[in-house]
Amino acid sequence: MERKLAAIVAGDIVGYTRLMSEDESSTYSALREVFSALITPAVEKHGGRTFKTTGDGFLATFPSVNEALDAAIEIQNGFADRPFDMRLGINLGDVIEVDGDMFGDGVNVASRLEAMAEPGGIFVSEAVVRSADRNRSKLFYSIGRRQAKNIPEPLAVYAVRLGADEESPSGWFGRTARGRRAALPYAIGAAAFVLIAAATQAPAVRAIGADMVDSFGRLTGAELADARPTVAVLPFDDMSGGADQAYFADGLTEDIIANLARNRELQVIARNSTFALRGQAEDIRRIGERLGAGYVVEGSARRAGDQLRVVAQLIDARSGAHLWSRSYDRRVEDIFSVQTELTAEIVSHLVSYVRESEVSNAAEQPTENLQAYDLVLQARNRYKHGSKDAEALIASRALLHRALELDPGYAAARASLGMTYIVDFVQNLTGRATVTDVETGLSESRQAVRLDPNLAVGYQVLSFGLSATGDYPGAMQAAQRAVELNPNDPDSLMALAKAQVRFGSYDEAVQNAERARRLHPMAPEYYTYVYGQALYAAGRLDEADEVLRECLIRAPREPDCLLIQTAVLSQRGDAQGAQRTMARLTEADPEFSLASERALRRFGDTALMEQFLSQLSEANAPDVTSGFVQPPPQARIQTANSL
Repeated sequence: MERKLAAIVAGDIVGYTRLMSEDESSTYSALREVFSALITPAVEKHGGRTFKTTGDGFLATFPSVNEALDAAIEIQNGFADRPFDMRLGINLGDVIEVDGDMFGDGVNVASRLEAMAEPGGIFVSEAVVRSADRNRSKLFYSIGRRQAKNIPEPLAVYAVRLGADEESPSGWFGRTARGRRAALPYAIGAAAFVLIAAATQAPAVRAIGADMVDSFGRLTGAELADARPTVAVLPFDDMSGGADQAYFADGLTEDIIANLARNRELQVIARNSTFALRGQAEDIRRIGERLGAGYVVEGSARRAGDQLRVVAQLIDARSGAHLWSRSYDRRVEDIFSVQTELTAEIVSHLVSYVRESEVSNAAEQPTENLQAYDLVLQARNRYKHGSKDAEALIASRALLHRALELDPGYAAARASLGMTYIVDFVQNLTGRATVTDVETGLSESRQAVRLDPNLAVGYQVLSFGLSATGDYPGAMQAAQRAVELNPNDPDSLMALAKAQVRFGSYDEAVQNAERARRLHPMAPEYYTYVYGQALYAAGRLDEADEVLRECLIRAPREPDCLLIQTAVLSQRGDAQGAQRTMARLTEADPEFSLASERALRRFGDTALMEQFLSQLSEANAPDVTSGFVQPPPQARIQTANSL
């Protein structure tokens, strides 16, 4: 008896019993021909083996998910010109092999998926979607969770697109139309149900509505959800026994998140969202639901002298099941290898493979000086991005300077140092920052990317600094590079969305802002504002209105959300509503004026910029403020350059 992981394909002829009762001889002859001329050759061609036949059905095993998919698609396409309809199900799971036969959940789930499938269709499990090559991602679309006989947890079920012409009536839809007579009334019913779901807060209704939305999207060709697994890394517990050592466990957690985020086959929840749940004694399934993550990593770190113990475990957030756990007893100097091994372990369990280059990149040591690394961890802990604490900013900057004295080639330390100078100028934290500080920040960020051309945060800081100087084309180019290098960093995605709004790439801005919010479900209101701004720019006013109202429920005096909401109401013809919102804005921000907005160029030099200013004017926006107004960053730099 051998237990192993196997890709299983289950197939069954639809309506075979009825056809046999109508014409037994011809039906049996046609069935034998299908097996001998189509099914068996396709299975063998792709390295598979049929281990069971049941008259009109079969079970086959394959060495990989990709081979199973290729065989299933070839079989299903071969039925287009035959009198039968075939249903196929594919699963990747544990099986027990005894004398050539196979048993276990891996086989059972494949059979249940086959029974659910549409005539002429292929249904697959979530494990198959995760394990297939990346270039096959567009093959799949979700149809939601389905309860299967004798399987306690509902299955996440996906269907497979068949043929290159699936969008045409003669392609996939035409081949499966025989099994979809009720598609139109179902779609209409689903649309009505979605409206009900939107108006209710009942979790059960929302859950059913979500499944129906998935199916409705499948029928209408709507954009499909990202099938990549989503993982959240909770802050590791500090077991060192001293409050002054907590920063080390936090730094370890942040670096594991950063390493995971570099892998394009995962979606990784942002650090700020996971750290917001620190100390909350919630069921892991509830945490996964709040963060929108299917998998959660949690652990602890104990540092005693030069000894280090790290314990980590990976949990399926939907069931609460522990998938693996690992403990590492190393010297502190081996911290980077621990990070690398942890990252590789997580990736290997969540995706089909880890490209050698990505493991190599994750293994690169940012510095050989552990004291410099420790200082960077302390600097991160001292000042958190978005904080208004000027004293913390200065203290963090001093720690980064000390790190660079120890290792001048530490690229990440230079990028972080550059950010402290730029953010001080943009947010006017200390009140002493000048144009020279921005130039210092840009110099540090440029040096960081020269030292490490693959350092995403270096390009993020560079984009921030270029935007502060009014170099919007350069800012967008740097933001694009940051996203290329780290597709899971929500701050980079938001920076790119802002740049795209300035240059008229509105649809792309919406997509990036949406993705950033998914990766940072507990993001600050700035994220909501940028998303609402992008929706407004794209002309999606109803959605923009809903998003901005969400922002103002949580933060009624948020100036940016009030500003874009004013423009949305004005464009929709609600003059009174726009004027009321503008009054709230000027009350919350007495320094606001059309003059400052005109200088800021929120929508760049596009036609939308003038439309935006006109809408604000119609809402009774003040031309100038009555008191002294500090010019926006771009204007401050232009003024300084003219001196």
